[in-house]
Amino acid sequence: MSVTIHDIRWKASYLQVEYSGEADDHLFLYRVKSKQFVPFRTTLIDDGRYLGQVNLVLGGGREVLPKGEWILCTKIDDDLLTDLDTLLAAKPHLIKRIEHDARRKLPAALREDETAVSENIREFGLSRIAAHPYDMHDIVYDSAVLGRLDNLDRVFRYGKNHYAYAGVFVPKTNVEGRIYLVLDMSFYMRNKTPRRRVGSKRQREKDIFAVVYSMMTRLVPRKQDRILFFKENGDEPTENMAALRQRMYERGMQHEFDIRCRFRNVFAGKQRVLPWLRDLFAIARSKYIFIDDYTPVFNFIDPGDDVVLTQIWHAGVGFKSVGYARFGLKGSPDPYNSAHRRYTYALIGNRYLRTIYSEVFGIEEEALLATGMPRLDHFLDEETGKASRLEMVERYPWAEQGRVIVFAPTFRGTGQRTAHYPYDVIDMDQLYEMCVRTNSYFVFEMHHFIKRRPDIPEEYGDRIFDLSDESLNKLFFIADVLVTDYSSCFYDYLLLKKPVVFFVPDKTAYSLIRGVQRSVDELAPGAICNDFDEFMDVLEHSRYEAVTPHPSSIDRAIERSGLASDRAIDTIIYGKDVPGVCMSSNAHME
Repeated sequence: MSVTIHDIRWKASYLQVEYSGEADDHLFLYRVKSKQFVPFRTTLIDDGRYLGQVNLVLGGGREVLPKGEWILCTKIDDDLLTDLDTLLAAKPHLIKRIEHDARRKLPAALREDETAVSENIREFGLSRIAAHPYDMHDIVYDSAVLGRLDNLDRVFRYGKNHYAYAGVFVPKTNVEGRIYLVLDMSFYMRNKTPRRRVGSKRQREKDIFAVVYSMMTRLVPRKQDRILFFKENGDEPTENMAALRQRMYERGMQHEFDIRCRFRNVFAGKQRVLPWLRDLFAIARSKYIFIDDYTPVFNFIDPGDDVVLTQIWHAGVGFKSVGYARFGLKGSPDPYNSAHRRYTYALIGNRYLRTIYSEVFGIEEEALLATGMPRLDHFLDEETGKASRLEMVERYPWAEQGRVIVFAPTFRGTGQRTAHYPYDVIDMDQLYEMCVRTNSYFVFEMHHFIKRRPDIPEEYGDRIFDLSDESLNKLFFIADVLVTDYSSCFYDYLLLKKPVVFFVPDKTAYSLIRGVQRSVDELAPGAICNDFDEFMDVLEHSRYEAVTPHPSSIDRAIERSGLASDRAIDTIIYGKDVPGVCMSSNAHME
């Protein structure tokens, strides 16, 4: 059985779903938390096409549909829940859900123990499905429906418009990687002070941070010569930070300025008060602060007008949405109290990126300095390339024995805590066989947020490698082709004038759930592979060589000659008018 959703719409308080399927295909809304099914009342439109309706006012009996996430699904027949073999014979796809649940319920130390997983499946697999007998596997959606999800939100106002009951359709993916829709019903109350979240624990924390920081700035004078490199998502400086700091020392600025560093990871484990206080004190003492990537402490405090806070963003420009480009999606920034709004300046690779990063950071284009990326200061130097290649070849001699394919995808999830990659889309057997036939070496270079590394069979270890701990920029110098997806890493690689392949089997799901700022299909500067078979074919026959990058993608990868670090230092620290860095007064008229 298969159900195809052709249309979703609202008519007064009725949610209407138009779909095609068999006569016994009935749609439901299911809330996992309360184990509650709400059926659609179905009428036949024509042969094989139906209209299902739910009246939200009667969704909870004589109350509105209770708040929470309601999955659009079908219901598993009771006669399939007699034993596990019967269930899996009729619905073999459920084994992935059962296995996922089994691993999640086991202690962390046993989650990769296949014997323990199998025993757990046999003992509890059926009962867990019986407890929640919903299924989304056979429901598919017309692209037109998925394309207008943003227009399907519905708000019901009541109580003299002081209250609202709202429904939002949220796209998600299940353990199979298939898209399903959830109707998220919520109650809202008017907030007269939108800059403050009424009754929010997070708001109380922000208030405390702000008060403490304000006291520090009054009690401790700010050092006008203090430069601080500050990072909150890792214990080491980023390449941009390291390059900019190194250039300061090369110029002897340590004799003129007090250059300090503070790096720690606020996303790792439980956080204590003292480190946060030290963060606040370091900020309160500094005149110039350089950050790279999201720095959550600035959600809580405004550093002040006498501080120059510069985001030296590490990326060029990719396809995934970040910052305010994903406003309204899960994990998007607060419209008022966001770290991004605090920046005095942000560095960008070139002037073509101003519009994009103005949207990302929610700041005016004039605040974006087209300096180039400090980490690329010596990237194109002939000596740098030779030294990096020699270092990699000495460490990995196979790099000179065949074609090297570097696979560097971005993470899935909303951030560092939820970052993952769906390794199920990769068939290691086919990948290895392709490498053998074409004398290739395949290198995984996973995003540093992704904790789980690829499981490479031991017998494939002569052709497939996990080098995620290596410098990606150094790997570029032994790579013959780069494979990525929505990441910005191709920005650097294009500068070497080498081919790029984009492997995007979850393109629709990713664009709906994470969000993309630019279309992969329209602007990817390389071959696009929508499934694994196509991916293998492109690599097998080097079809990427025939793909000419879109001119606009090349424009956005242009790096100016000279040192980006010097342009940033001269503009930000010394207040010089460096040609081409600041936005010209007539730029909006160009």
